[in-house]
Amino acid sequence: MKTILTLAVVLFTIVTPSVAVGEEIGLVDTQWVLNQSIVGKAARSNLEGRVKKAQAALGQRKADFEKERSALEKQAKILSGAALESKKEALGKKQLELQRAYQDAQEELAKANEQEISKVVGEIQSVVKEVAKERNLRFVFEKDRQTVLYASDRIDISADVVKILDKKKVAL
Repeated sequence: MKTILTLAVVLFTIVTPSVAVGEEIGLVDTQWVLNQSIVGKAARSNLEGRVKKAQAALGQRKADFEKERSALEKQAKILSGAALESKKEALGKKQLELQRAYQDAQEELAKANEQEISKVVGEIQSVVKEVAKERNLRFVFEKDRQTVLYASDRIDISADVVKILDKKKVAL
C-alpha cells in the first residue's frame, strides 16, 4: 500500500508542470505609475488647471458677496425695517447661490478627476496586459499595502509600464 501511494506521488510530480508560481505573477503599483508617467502627470496638470480656474471664479463670487454683506451692515442703521429685511433676504439668496456654486464646482471637479484618471487607468491596464503577455505572466495584481504584505521587486512591473506609457506618449 505504501509503495502504491509513493508511486502515485512520484507520478503526480512528474506529470504536473514544474513552473514556479513566482514566475507567473506580476505586480503593478497603479498609483506610482499615475504619479511617474507622462500621461499621469499630464492628467494631474489638467486637473490642477481646472481647480485653479474654479477657485478663481468662486473666489471672485465670494468677494462680491462679502462686499454686499459689508455694504448692508453699513446701511443697516439708515434703512427702514422693510427695506433692511428685503436686502437681508436677497443677501441670503445670494449666500445660498454661492454655497450651491461651491457644491457644483466640487461635483464637477470630482467628475472631471474621475474621467481623467479612468482614461489613464485604461491605458495603464492596456500596457499591463502587453507587459504580462511579453513576460508570460498569468496573473498581475495591484500592489497595495493592504493586500500585498511582501513582494519581491523582481515581479514588480510598474517601471516597465511607465517606460512603455512614456514611449507611447498617449494623447488623452
